Amino acid sequence: MFQTKAITKLAAPIASRTYASVASASNGIKVASVADASESPLASISLVINAGSRFETAENSGVAHYLKAFGFRNTQSRTSFRTVREAELNGASLTAEATRENIIYTVECFKEAIPYFADVLGDIATATKYTEHEFRDIAKLVAFESLSARSSPATRLVEGVHQAAFRNGLGNSLYALESSPVASGDAVRQYAEAALTAGRVAIVGTGIDSAALAAIVSESKLAAIPASSASTLSTPASKFNGGVQQIYDSASSVSHYALAFEGAQDASTTRVLANLLSGERRLKWNTGVSPLAKLAAEEGFGLQSFQSSYSDASLVGVVVSAPNAKIQEAVEKVARTIQTQIASPSAETVQRAVAAAKVDVSEALATRAGKRAALAQAAFGRAAEATESVDAAAAQAASAAAKAFKSKPVGAAVGLSQATPYVDTLGF
Repeated sequence: MFQTKAITKLAAPIASRTYASVASASNGIKVASVADASESPLASISLVINAGSRFETAENSGVAHYLKAFGFRNTQSRTSFRTVREAELNGASLTAEATRENIIYTVECFKEAIPYFADVLGDIATATKYTEHEFRDIAKLVAFESLSARSSPATRLVEGVHQAAFRNGLGNSLYALESSPVASGDAVRQYAEAALTAGRVAIVGTGIDSAALAAIVSESKLAAIPASSASTLSTPASKFNGGVQQIYDSASSVSHYALAFEGAQDASTTRVLANLLSGERRLKWNTGVSPLAKLAAEEGFGLQSFQSSYSDASLVGVVVSAPNAKIQEAVEKVARTIQTQIASPSAETVQRAVAAAKVDVSEALATRAGKRAALAQAAFGRAAEATESVDAAAAQAASAAAKAFKSKPVGAAVGLSQATPYVDTLGF
């Protein structure tokens, strides 16, 4: 079982021995890892680059999506065919992910293969070719992923509330649209070179001690990442802009409406706020005991809460799904319930939300993906969530709810535009 105490230590990197720099390379790469308490033979290693879509500009919009797709492709020392073949021979899995703040390349493998795959990740960072013929192939994948995202109501809602709330920076799309000016592998190479400096890179591992991982990194090709902490990448400070709405028409008979509020400064309080909004039923035959869960069960519509926390901002909200003829009434009732009950929660309601948040954090930290996310936060100097931080958030949950849910939210709708309400008519 993963020890949340280790994550708490990582939130204070100066005092923690589990947070290390690659001393042999003297380039300041941050290394954060945690060894499993079990005797599992599996481990993982991730190259985390602080160069997500929030750092894009009008001149290179969509480039982070392309950089993610160039992961595990041809490099100066190995072809993509060789990388995939040797991964399969070692029983490893390779994944690439782009978030609004980071691009993450991960290898999950047996512990003894970590040194080899550290070199693979080093090749990605320092020797990817970015050839034009490969760019053309990648462009097809990027176009498909972007089209798939636009066909998903959930993804469009997430994109919509971020754009409405933050405009640029965190409001930038995760996906390269048809209008993206990125037209060559050289454009992706330039963005990668600006991003791949030691100050923007972290190596994160699970199933291996951080000191051991730091030693491996210092002897691998990852040590060739430039030591400079300077970078030409920048992003505007995030500012929440309430009262804005995005509407996307759809031919579906069901409409979806996202209502998003500015979250708290720390991720744990934001998670508690999300559980105050939750419509989740934690018992199979139960309709739920939270105000919004009861409302959704009585009125017969779908409701799900969400939260997203970043280095300088956060969002928390709900998604309401209902037939086109009922979506306006459903959203209006949800808004009234938030204003009259969620914004002034009872002590018992807060207690339930805190307990649910602790379960969510514990479940996340029991997975390799959850551990990697927490370690990456710690490596870049952010406080990682733990059950202790959720407990600490309990005292301010009521005041945070009042501040968040009595302010102007943003909205995003996918469905029949004539049937969806406007956010400025909901009484906030």
